[in-house]
Amino acid sequence: MAALTCISILASASLAQAKPPATITVGSRTLTLCNTDYTGYCGSIRRPLDPSGAVSGGISIGFEFYPRRNSSLPRLGTILPQEGGPGYSSTGTRDFYLELFDGLRDRRDILIIDKRGTGLSAPIDCPELQSGSAALSAVAACARQLGAASWLHGTRFAAGDIIAVLDALALPEVDFYGDSYGTFVGQVLAGLYPHRLRSIVLDSAYPVRPPDLWFPTDWATAWNGIDLSCSRSPSCRALGGAASDRVRRLAQDLRAKPITGTATDAYGLAQTVTLDAPGLMRIIDDAGDGGSIYRELDTAARAWLEQGDSRPILRLSAEQDTFSQDDPEAFSYGLYQTVICSDYPLQYDLRQSAAVRSTQYARSLADARTNRRGLFAPFSIDEALASQMYITPLDSCLPWPAPPSNQVPGQPLPPSVRFPAVPTLVLSGDLDSVTSPQDAAQVTAQFPDAVHLVVPNLTHVVADADEIGCTLDIVHRFVTTLSPGDTSCTFKVRAVRTVPRFARGYQELAPLIAETGDATSADQRRMAAAGLEAVGDALARYWPSLDSGGTGLRGGRYAYSYTDTGLDFTLTNYRFTQDVAASGSIAWNFDTAVITAQVSLTSGGKNIGSLNIRWIDSAPNATATVTGNIQGAKLKAHRIAP
Repeated sequence: MAALTCISILASASLAQAKPPATITVGSRTLTLCNTDYTGYCGSIRRPLDPSGAVSGGISIGFEFYPRRNSSLPRLGTILPQEGGPGYSSTGTRDFYLELFDGLRDRRDILIIDKRGTGLSAPIDCPELQSGSAALSAVAACARQLGAASWLHGTRFAAGDIIAVLDALALPEVDFYGDSYGTFVGQVLAGLYPHRLRSIVLDSAYPVRPPDLWFPTDWATAWNGIDLSCSRSPSCRALGGAASDRVRRLAQDLRAKPITGTATDAYGLAQTVTLDAPGLMRIIDDAGDGGSIYRELDTAARAWLEQGDSRPILRLSAEQDTFSQDDPEAFSYGLYQTVICSDYPLQYDLRQSAAVRSTQYARSLADARTNRRGLFAPFSIDEALASQMYITPLDSCLPWPAPPSNQVPGQPLPPSVRFPAVPTLVLSGDLDSVTSPQDAAQVTAQFPDAVHLVVPNLTHVVADADEIGCTLDIVHRFVTTLSPGDTSCTFKVRAVRTVPRFARGYQELAPLIAETGDATSADQRRMAAAGLEAVGDALARYWPSLDSGGTGLRGGRYAYSYTDTGLDFTLTNYRFTQDVAASGSIAWNFDTAVITAQVSLTSGGKNIGSLNIRWIDSAPNATATVTGNIQGAKLKAHRIAP
C-alpha cells in the first residue's frame, strides 16, 4: 500500500509538472495560455496608428507565441511565419505553420503575428467589400470609412509592428518564412530591418519592385501549364495533339455562344452557371492556385467539344466563382484594398485627381490594346479585363483617396534600399500562375545570397505541398544549416494525373486492365472503372471545397472529416457517370500517401458489385489495384490511379 501511495504521488507530481503554466513571461511581456492543442500563448502590444504622429490614435497588434518543447537546452532561434492575401490572418493559418515546422520545435519557438488590419490586429471590416462586392462604390465607401487611416495599413507599417513585437519579446533576430503576399512582407522586412533576420524563406514570391506592371509571366505560366501538365500525364499525353489547342477551341465556342447550365459550386450547392470566354480565362488563371483545374480542364474541354457535355466545365466554373469570406478576422477585403492601393504598382498615379487618374488608366489600356495584343494570348486584353482575374492594372484603386505627402504610392521601399546578404531560399512551383517562377527569379536576383528552387508539378505555396516530404525537408534543412542541401528529391514529386474521360455512361470508359485470376468481362470492368473514377472525383473535390461535403458530378453526395493521419470520405450514391453510383468509404493517409476505398456499386437501383481500391498517391505513375466482384464475377484488375 505504501508503495502504491508513493507511485500515485509521483504520478500526480509528473502530471502537474506536464501541465503548461497559465502565463509565461517573454521579454517584457506576460503572455496568457490560449491554445492548449499546441501550447500557445497570446499577447498584444499597443502601437501608434501613424508612427509619424500626423494621425492620432493607436492600434492593437495581436500575436501568438509557441515556446520550444525542450527548455532544458538552449534555444536555437525563433521562426516567424507570415501569411499572404493580403488580407488573411497569420494566426488563422497556425495549424499549417505549426505542422510545417513541427520537426524544429524542440529547440525553436514559433511566433505568429497578425499584420495590422487582420486577425487579432484590429481587422478592417468594410461591409460592402466584405460581402463580396467588387464595385468601385464599395471601394469608395471603404475609403470613407477608414478616413485618414486609409494609408496607414501598408506593408511598411506592418513591418514596423512586427519589429515592435520582436522588441517587446526581446528577440534580436528570427528565421522568417512567408508565403505569397507573405513574401512581399519578407522583402520589406529585409529591406528596412535586415539585421533582424537570420534567414529568409520566400515561398511563391513576387517582387516588391516589378519590372512589368502587368505581371505577364503569371498568365504565361497558367496557359503553358495546360500543355505542361498534359505532357506529364500518361492518359493526356496518349491523346496526341496539344491540350491548349483543345482549350483554344472551347474558347472559340464560348465566344460564339456562352454555355448555360446547372452545376454545383464549392459548397456543393446547385447553381445556374453561364460560362463565356472571360469566364474560361478566369478558370485557367486560377489553375496555378492549386486544386483540380489542371487535373480536369482538358478533359472537360473534350467533354464539351466531342459530346456536348457541359457539366464538367460548368462545375469548374462554379467552383471558382464561390470564394467569399464574410468574416474579416479570417480574411479582410478592406485590408486587401488598402495594401494594393498603397503598395502595388498601378497604371495611374493616386497623387493625381480623379479625372487625371481615369485618363491615365484609359491611356494605359489603349497602349496595351495597340502594342501588347498578345499579353494574354490567345485571349484579348478586353477579355482579360472582363474576366476580373487578378491583374494589378485594374481600376479598383481609382476612387482611393490621395496619399499623405510622406508616402509614395506603389513604393513600400525607398529606391535607395538594397536587400541584405541574409541567407535566402526562394521556392516556386513550376505550375504556379499566381506568383510565377519568373516572378520569383526576379526576387532572387535582388538578394546577394539567395537560392531559387523551382519544384516540378507544384502550384502556389510549395513548402510541404508534395507527398514525399521533399520540400518540407529542404525548408527544415535551410533553417537549421542555412543551405538547402541536396534538392534532387524535387524531381520525384509526382505529376498531375489528369482525368482520362468525363463519360455520361460507364460504357464510354476504358475497362480496367485484368490481372491473372480475374473473371470479369470488359463490360463489367467498365462498371468498375466508373466506381474508381467516382472515388478519384470525390477526392479531387477536397481542394476546391469550401465545406466538408458536396455533390457528385452527376448526383449523389460526398462528405469528409479530418483524422489524426489525414481524411476520411463517405460516399452516398456518388455518380461519376449517370448509370453507376458508388457508396462507401475512402481513407486518405497523409503520412503514408496511401489511399484505400471500399465502395459498393449500384445501377438502376440494383446492386452490381463491390470494390476494394488501393494506391500510393505519391508514386509518380501510381497504379490503383482494384479487387472485388462485379455481377457475381471475381474482379482483379488495375489502372493508373485517378
